[in-house]
Order: sequence, then structure tokens, then C-alpha cells
Amino acid sequence: MQKTRRTPATGTTAYKVSDRVRAARANLTVRTGRLRTTSGFIFAAMLVCLGSLVWLSLTSQIVAYGYETEKMDKREVVLKRQAEQLQSEIAKYENLQRIENVAKNKLEMVPPQKAVYVKVPAELAQPAPVQIQTNSLNPVTDWWRELTEMLPRPSQPSTNNAQK
Repeated sequence: MQKTRRTPATGTTAYKVSDRVRAARANLTVRTGRLRTTSGFIFAAMLVCLGSLVWLSLTSQIVAYGYETEKMDKREVVLKRQAEQLQSEIAKYENLQRIENVAKNKLEMVPPQKAVYVKVPAELAQPAPVQIQTNSLNPVTDWWRELTEMLPRPSQPSTNNAQK
């Protein structure tokens, strides 16, 4: 069955449209609407998935940083404990009675019979280096170097004897 349409201006038949074409157009319109709705849902689902991935990534980084911080805190405790042990060891080795005992028994040293004093001119004397004190560690000085510098040096053989 065919219907005719008239144009409003002339009142004549402009074209004929079959029912099949109208049904196809209506069906196409419905399909286009469904396609738009489906693509909208897919787009929304993709946005939700992308947001979830970003959130999971950030959460996993935060958790990793938390574990790393905890690990560093444990390491700090271990290092502080080692520093305290080293402090007690230093105190043990700086004990004068222990030093004297090792000098007499282990190294077989004896007290000096005669004391030797060395005069150092004031202009040659240098001030001691400034040492920064920390709460956890006491500075370690090389006291033995100062001691060896104070001892008299053996006299050098003259160059005349070496040439003969």
C-alpha cells in the first residue's frame, strides 16, 4: 500500500514513500538510540575502570611507602643500639686501669725511670682542632699521635760520616 504526500505550496504529489521504508527508518532510529545508549554505558564503564585503576595504583604506592618507612624505622633502632654498644666499648677501652694492665702484662712495659720534658715555643704551638660534640657519640681523638710528637727524636747521623 502506497501513500502519497502533497507539498504544502503546490498541493501536488511530490513523492511516494512505501511502508517498508518508513518501518526501516523507524527501526534505524530505534537501533541508533540503542547504540548511543550502549556506547554511553560502555564509555561510563571505561571511565569507572580507569578511575579504579588510578585509585588502586595510588593506594598501592601509599602502602609501599608505609612498608618502606617501617623498614627504615627498624633500621634506625638497630643502628642506635649498635651506636650504644660501640659507646660502651669505647668507654671500656678508655679505662685507665685497663690500659695500664695491658701495658704492664701484655706489652711488658715498665714505668719510666726518668721523665723527659720538651719545651715548645708558643709560636709553634697550634690550637687543638674544634670538635663537635653529638649526643649519641663522643669524638675519638688520636691521643697516641700527640704523645709520639712530644717524644724526643733520635739524632740524625751527620752527612760527613755517611760520605766517608
